[in-house]
Amino acid sequence: MEKVFLHDFFYILPRHRATQASLNEWLAIAHQRVIELTKNNDTPLPPSLRYMISDPAIQHRYIELGEINTDWESHQVYRLTSDSHRGASIEKRGQVFQQRALEVFHDFYAKRSTAQHLIHVTCTGYISPSAPQVYFATKESAPAITHAYHMGCYASMPAIRLAQALVSSGQATVDVAHTEMCSLHMDAATHTPEQMIVQSLFADGHIVYRASAQQPKGESLKILLIKEKLLPDSKQDMTWVTSSYGMQMSLSKDVPTKIALALSGFIEDVCQELDVNWEHLQANADFAIHPGGPKILTLAQELFALDESQIEASKIILRERGNMSSATLPHIWQRLLERPSDKKYVLSLAFGPGLTIFGAVFERVST
Repeated sequence: MEKVFLHDFFYILPRHRATQASLNEWLAIAHQRVIELTKNNDTPLPPSLRYMISDPAIQHRYIELGEINTDWESHQVYRLTSDSHRGASIEKRGQVFQQRALEVFHDFYAKRSTAQHLIHVTCTGYISPSAPQVYFATKESAPAITHAYHMGCYASMPAIRLAQALVSSGQATVDVAHTEMCSLHMDAATHTPEQMIVQSLFADGHIVYRASAQQPKGESLKILLIKEKLLPDSKQDMTWVTSSYGMQMSLSKDVPTKIALALSGFIEDVCQELDVNWEHLQANADFAIHPGGPKILTLAQELFALDESQIEASKIILRERGNMSSATLPHIWQRLLERPSDKKYVLSLAFGPGLTIFGAVFERVST
C-alpha cells in the first residue's frame, strides 16, 4: 500500500474549562436534585458517588455546556425540573450538538485549505445532513464526505484506515475531523457505580488532521500498521447505545483485566506483522495509549515496562483534558509530534465497545 502520512493537526478548545473537583461537585448536586424531584427524599445521596474519579490524574476537563450550576430552569440540556427530571430529550441534545459542530467546522476551516475528502468522526451526535455537509454546502470548494460514526473511543483508528485507503486509491489529501461532545450525555437519574465513573471521566474535544501521500514539510507520522481484535465473550463489558435522554454507556469492572490479559498476544501479532521483535519496538517507541481511565495508563506502563517519558503524552492529555472519546488519541499524536523525541516509532492503542482492541504503529518522519 502507498505510503500515507498524518500531519497538520489543529484542535478547537471547547467553550468551558472546569476543574475535576468542581465538575464532580456539580454531578453530586445534580444526582441529589433528581432524587428530590422524584420524591425519593428518604434516599440518601447515592453511595455510588464514591466511584466518581477524583484521581489527580485528571485535573481539568473541557466541556461545551456551561450548565455546571444550579440555575436549573435556564439550562438547555440539564433542565432538571419537576416536569423534566432527566433533562432534555435526545432530539434536543442532537440539536445542541449540531449547532456547536457547525461552529467548530467554521473554525476548523477559517484558515485551512479544503482537502479532497473529509472523514467526519463522532460518537456523540448523529444528525443528517451532518455538520460538515451543511457547512460545505455553501462553499465553492467542497470535499467528498464520509461519516465514521458510533465506534467509541477507538474510532480514530478505523478513520485513519479509511483515510489510508482513500489516499492510496488516488485521493491526494484526506482530512479526518473529530467533534466529540460527551458532556451532552450525562444522566443524573442513573446512579450506578459505572455511571459515576463514566460521568466523571468523559469530556469534549474537537480536532482535525490531514492524511496525504506526499510527505509534508516538518514533522509527520507515517502509517506502518493498523490492527484490531475483538475479544471473545466480551460484548457485555462495554456498550454504547442510544436512549431517550442521550447516549448510554455500559462499562464492566472486568474491562481492565480483560484488556491486560489480551494485550500481550495482540502485541505479539503486531510485531509479527511488522517483522520486528518486541524488544526493538519497545525500546524505540513512544506510546500513545488511549486513557480510558487512569488505571489503563498505569496498567500499560507496568505491562510494557515503559519509562515515564514514553507514556508522558497520554498522561498529560488525560490530566489536562479528560477522556474525549475518539478525539483523544489525535490530541496525543499531536502532542508527540510537537515534543522532541529520539524514538523512531509511535505505538498507539485504544479500547472500545466490543470489547475491541485497536492498535497502530507509526514512524516519525521529518523534512
